[in-house]
Amino acid sequence: MKRPNVSRRGFVRVCGAAALAGAASGRLVEPSFALTDAPRLKLVDKAGEPIKAGVLEVNANYIFHYPYVSTPCLLLRLDAATPRNVERTNADKAPYTWPGGVGKDGAVVAYSAICAHLLSYDSKHASFLTFHKGRSVLSERERMITCCAHASSYDPANGGDVVSGPAEFPLAAVQLEYDSDNDEVTAVGLIGSVLFDKFFDAYRADLNAEFGRGAYRELLQDRTTVAPIADYSKAVVGC
Repeated sequence: MKRPNVSRRGFVRVCGAAALAGAASGRLVEPSFALTDAPRLKLVDKAGEPIKAGVLEVNANYIFHYPYVSTPCLLLRLDAATPRNVERTNADKAPYTWPGGVGKDGAVVAYSAICAHLLSYDSKHASFLTFHKGRSVLSERERMITCCAHASSYDPANGGDVVSGPAEFPLAAVQLEYDSDNDEVTAVGLIGSVLFDKFFDAYRADLNAEFGRGAYRELLQDRTTVAPIADYSKAVVGC
């Protein structure tokens, strides 16, 4: 696997000014939305039917893409409700708020499946960034997302915060909108630090080969398909 270029060119696109203003005034820090053109995408199954939050398997790894055709995300239904309005700091040291899980049980969360350290990611060939219910060799804590490429671990119930390893800031979180009337979920934005420009630079050759030259930068429209990680990736790397 190609080791990514870790220069800071094109590192993040983050709306940190609003978050800093809120922090200075003593008000709740608003989510730091990372893309102004982030689409609204209904989460659907392979048949095109909307995913029901209540039927997601607890503590199982699901993959979908957001906001680009090439950028993978983890969808999880944890075994307990998450805290609400968790304050975090992005790569530029700007504060933001992760609003917490959605669903009737408040336990459905989603994160970019691109590691905040050296951009290892979940692909059709191999998935390095996955959730583990029990302890892994990388952390003494249970229920963590671990990156088996370079040994970082993150807490999905706490805004993707770094628990151990070389990563210095949380995973980017997908902002989810929940419709309690029909138990459906829509991805509506990204919160925190996104690394898409660096990701595209690092894996351009691989992404061109898979999606067509430059097509990996296309934004998805209307819907995005959710699949169990074992159905998506040929190898789910454990550690």
